[in-house]
Amino acid sequence: MTRRDPQALRPRSLCVHGGYRASAREPAVVAPIVRSSTFLMDDAGYAARAAGRSGDVATYSRETNPSLEVVEARLAALDGAESGLVFSSGMAALSSLFMGLTDTGDHVLASHCLYGGTGALFGRLLPRVGVTFDSVDITDLDAVRRGLRPETRIVFCESLSNPNLALADIPALAELVRAAGALLVVDATFATPIAQRPLALGADVVLHSASKYLGGHSDLIAGVVTGTAQALDEVHWWRTRNGGCMDPGAAYLLDRGLRTLALRVAAQSAGASRLATYLEAHPKVERVLHPSLASHPQFADVERLLDEPGGMLSFIVKGGDEAGMACLRRLKLILEAPSLGGVETIASVPSHMSHVHISAEDRAAMGIPPGLVRLSVGIEDPDDLIADLEQAL
Repeated sequence: MTRRDPQALRPRSLCVHGGYRASAREPAVVAPIVRSSTFLMDDAGYAARAAGRSGDVATYSRETNPSLEVVEARLAALDGAESGLVFSSGMAALSSLFMGLTDTGDHVLASHCLYGGTGALFGRLLPRVGVTFDSVDITDLDAVRRGLRPETRIVFCESLSNPNLALADIPALAELVRAAGALLVVDATFATPIAQRPLALGADVVLHSASKYLGGHSDLIAGVVTGTAQALDEVHWWRTRNGGCMDPGAAYLLDRGLRTLALRVAAQSAGASRLATYLEAHPKVERVLHPSLASHPQFADVERLLDEPGGMLSFIVKGGDEAGMACLRRLKLILEAPSLGGVETIASVPSHMSHVHISAEDRAAMGIPPGLVRLSVGIEDPDDLIADLEQAL
């Protein structure tokens, strides 16, 4: 596990220089991939293991590896965190986080609108370890206050919810959660550290599915947790025992992607804003959800909470899910595929993909109406994307 003090550089510079720089000792401008599964031992290594700090010294790559430490340091610097951990997937990160930070008898309060896989994990994992779980509209602070219990250990939300782009008021939530003696955990996958740094806004722990924007090229599966070293010590223990460590080759790809993160997010945010404005005026579109639009329910808070509106948008096609799927099937440039955050623009209908196992009634209660199409805007020319949407609609 890598511990680093946040550097005094801006995020765009941290993408390039955070965590690793060539030196006389290590002259490679790009950090090399360390493929070794095992490392020589010495007295310092034995002492670290005896003290329960196996993540502080390279011994065995299931515990830590120099390639992982490079990208962990860069991610910790980007999030403004003391410490960072990378995982084999976002779900491995999520499960280790909750196994590490909750105990039997604890309570978790989570946003009612989350990525479908997150909700499914909460519904099956937490009861098996004796942790109770409730969901709430995270944008309703009174509802959050009513949902907190003396045994609440974690309040969990997405900075921008998947797929309806609801914006969590992290400073206000942090105040409520801290007063209740709980931890605020934020999934910042949609925002990235370029659009938002939840730790600076009061969150305790941040989670990213690094398969998305952080990697940025749709060629790796990875997860990240950042926060204080104390909070992440137990998470690291679970990563080691669950075997959710990242492969060094994936760590190299993730580190490569991070170096262009700021440029990609800026281009994707600008492109998504263009597409959102176009779609909002289209006669076959009922509604568009994107933080750049004045029609967004939390538009008054966007400037306070986000540095970029982000590359994700959703729009509701008139005619329901059948019409939404028909639109997808007519796309010629935009790809019909799962996931998000890559350089290519990808579209999906959540009712058929990420939220397919949730009933239509529950999806509606979550703010996912029939006909909702989720669009992850890439770095293509926005005019080409608009032309494709025009013919598809």
